[in-house]
Order: sequence, then C-alpha cells, then structure tokens
Amino acid sequence: MRCETEVALPPQPSPALREREQIRCFIDVSRNVAAPLSREAGEGEGGSLGAFRYALIALTLLGAALRLYAAQGDLWLDEIWTLNLLERAHSFGDIFIGLHHDNNHVANSAWLYFIGPNAPVPLMRLAAVAFGTLAIPAAAAASRRYCDAAGLLAAFVFATSYFFVHYGSEARGYAGMTLAVLLAYSLVDAILAEGASRRRLLALAAAIGFGTFSHLTMIEASGALALTALLRFRRCGLGRAVAIGAVAGLASLPALFCFAYGALAPDFQVGAMVPLSPAIFAEGVGGIARATLGFPRGVDDFALLGAAGLLALGLLAVLPAERRVFPAIAVFGLPLLHIAAGLPSQQYPRFHSTAAIGLALLAAEGCAALWRAGARRRRAAAILLGAFAIGGAVQLADFYRFGRGHYADAVRIMAERKEARYAVDFARGETKAVVAYHARKLGVVATAVSLAEWCASPPAFLLVVDLPDSRADHAERRSAGPQDCRTVFLRRGYFPASGLSGFAWTLYERETNPEAEITRSAR
Repeated sequence: MRCETEVALPPQPSPALREREQIRCFIDVSRNVAAPLSREAGEGEGGSLGAFRYALIALTLLGAALRLYAAQGDLWLDEIWTLNLLERAHSFGDIFIGLHHDNNHVANSAWLYFIGPNAPVPLMRLAAVAFGTLAIPAAAAASRRYCDAAGLLAAFVFATSYFFVHYGSEARGYAGMTLAVLLAYSLVDAILAEGASRRRLLALAAAIGFGTFSHLTMIEASGALALTALLRFRRCGLGRAVAIGAVAGLASLPALFCFAYGALAPDFQVGAMVPLSPAIFAEGVGGIARATLGFPRGVDDFALLGAAGLLALGLLAVLPAERRVFPAIAVFGLPLLHIAAGLPSQQYPRFHSTAAIGLALLAAEGCAALWRAGARRRRAAAILLGAFAIGGAVQLADFYRFGRGHYADAVRIMAERKEARYAVDFARGETKAVVAYHARKLGVVATAVSLAEWCASPPAFLLVVDLPDSRADHAERRSAGPQDCRTVFLRRGYFPASGLSGFAWTLYERETNPEAEITRSAR
C-alpha cells in the first residue's frame, strides 16, 4: 500500500520539469520507507493543494469557534488558584522563580500577569484559545508527512475532539503544551527524513522550550520524541537522532531550573495527591480515550481501557513502521511508565496529555491508512470516523450546556443575606477560594464558618460539592454541622458542571422555622 500512487515521469531532460512533476508524498509500506516531502506539493489524495488549504482553513475556523464558545462561563478552581498565586508576584521575574507551587503553569501565568486579574474571563482564556486553534494546522502538518488525507483527518480530530476543545479554552498550560508537542513532532519527522539543519534544530529547541514552560508534562513528550528518533535512526543516521536528543534535553533545562528552584524553597506547595491504584489509573487513561475519541460515558473504566487499547493496536497494525513509533510510545509507553514510577493523581486525564495527542494522531493516520486499503477497510474507517464525530459532539453538547460550573450564580443567592455566612461540606475545603473570588467580583462579603464556630453562630448557607457529571443526592432538605448542634437546610439551587474540569454545587439555605432547626441536643 502506498500513500500516493507512483507516477512514471516522462523522459524529460529538464530538471525543473521533473521537479514540478515529482509526487509530493510517497510511502512504500512494503519497504516501510518514507520519502521526504517536496516543496512543490502539486496534487495529493485526488485533490489540489488549494483544496487541501481551503479544507484546512475551514477546519481551523471550526475549531476556533468551538474554543471561543467554550471559553465562556465562570473561572473554576485551578484557574482561580493561578490568579491567587499571581498576587504573590512582585515582578515579572517572580512568575518564573517566585511562585513556589506546582499549579504555576509559567506561560499561562505570564499571560494572566500581563492582562491583570480583573480582565474579562474570555480574555483570560484567549491565550489557550489561540494555542489550541494553532494546534489544528500543526496537527495537519505533522500527519500530512504521511499523506494529505491523514493531515486533514488530524485537523478534524484536533478541531472537534472534546479533550482538545476543553483544554484549548481553559486558562492553564495544556493548550500551549499540545501545540508544542505537535510542532516538535513535525520537526523531528523533518529532521529524520531531510536532515538536521540549524534552522530546524533551533525551531525544535524553541518548541520544546515553550512547551516545557507551558506545562512540565512536556518533559515526557520530549523524551518520547527523543526515543522516537533513536528507534528510527537506522533509516536516517545516528547523528540526527543524537542531535534531536541533545536539543530536547538542553531546551528543557530553563523550565526545569525554574521548577527546581521553586521546589527547593521551604514554602513550596503541591496540590492534593491521590495514591496510584488500578482504579485510579483506569479512570485517568480511560478518561483520555473517552474525551479524545468520544467513547460513551457510563462504560466501565476497565472495559473502556481494554477497548481503547485494542483499537489502538489495530490502528498501529495498518500503519507503516515509521508512523507507529511515536504514537505507540505515547499511548502505551508513557502510561506504563507512570505505573512503574508510581505517580500519584493519575485519575486526571490531563496528566496523560501526551497520550491523548498520540491517540489523536494515531486515529487520524490509522483511518487514512484504512481508507486507502480497499472497500472493506474503507467502511471500517468511515464507521470509526463517524463514531468519533458523534461521540465528541455529544460530549461537547453536555459541556456547552453545563460548563465548568456556575459559581457566580450561587454566590449571588448567598448575597441576598446581609452577611453571607456559609459552610462547605468539609470534604472539599478548597471551595472557599472559589467563593471568595466570585464574592470579590460581585462586591459582596462571604464568610466561611468553621466547625468550631458552628454552634455559636450557625451558617446561613451550606455548599455541597460534587465532581462533574456525578449522580449526587440533591435532597430537598438535609442536616449538617457538629453532632450536638445539627442544623437543617433547604435546597435553594443546583449548579451542575460537566466534563474534565470544575465542580457541581448544590446550595442549601438554613431553615428559618425555629421548630425545624435542631439546636443543642439535650442528650
């Protein structure tokens, strides 16, 4: 199977004519050797270069629109956390070495520092929208080195996949990291196929450096790229692989230095850590399959993990050897490395972003290979692409409906009281930071009540916090507080959240009927 049909050139003595008629992309699967791309991309996949460009522009505009729409709504905890960290920054340099917390995604923090804490929410998320949108043509360029159809399919997956729309519209570092990985992968491919020019090596260093300042998970992506070069060196020469590895290591050092400087500070902090377990791991890796390729919700995490693994193996089998290496490392190798290292908090799909990128590229290039392999496999490709599109659309619809949470609406209700004294179900005390932020934005005072203060001055409101899409009990009435002064609350509102970020809130107000309130127990 070949990416494009070889065309016999007429016996023309003119080198210029031969170059114009050269086929742009030629991959001989029987020999597993990829020829470099020509600058003169005349025709590919039965269409002109202009048609490819128009299709790519349309997909990029679609992806931009999806991300701009997703950038609306309230900031959630981790975005607010970054703003709170920036209050400690006395200068721009503090963003790099003065914020001693693992939630400091440096490139994103620099953007928020530049625009200020009072900027509109869509503007705070604009950098992520820009990087997420640029990832669409970057994915097309990376996969087009296989063939034009793969390039357009990659653009489609990255434009419409819920995972990339979500993190391409959130004021954090994952969109920048995704763009950097795709640019670096394309550059590595070009270096291996066409040579390690100074321009390519500098561009690779810039992509990796930017990606590492966007999010430190770029380090594992850089390692995957260096290993990809090493495993492919027999076809391109060991020198190119060594150059790629050296650039990847050196370009990661500035961000690593900044992180190490902060990590060694006595006040360095990390977020909550959940120990690794099989269930935690299945939740996180199964979550990237669900969010990236549209697998349905409600499927058991272990079953989903198995189905996604079989799908990935099947798609790897139809690709030529040089196109398998990076996706295989990203999708299978890195999650296994997480297990071997015993890394905590693996339940979050965002911590497997490189695996999500590899899975998306694999889906695009695998479906392109199936499409060119005959009628039976073409039907399989069409079914897979349809399933990806429908599943992604369903998840995007849920996300657009509920968003990352509706915290300001809840705080507005609390502000109806002169003093909005409230308590949180004490499993999630970080909710206080979210309440405080939105109360400041609304110009009201919201005071958290501790358990020690409860009996003397019970709170007027109770916030019950659940994970997005959870099937929590939103009872009309519930009691809370210390055992000797339980207080009855009536539900005022439910504020859902959907997807990969945010929390669902249920707001309760204290029952004002004295007979309904349980005061100090006489027991």
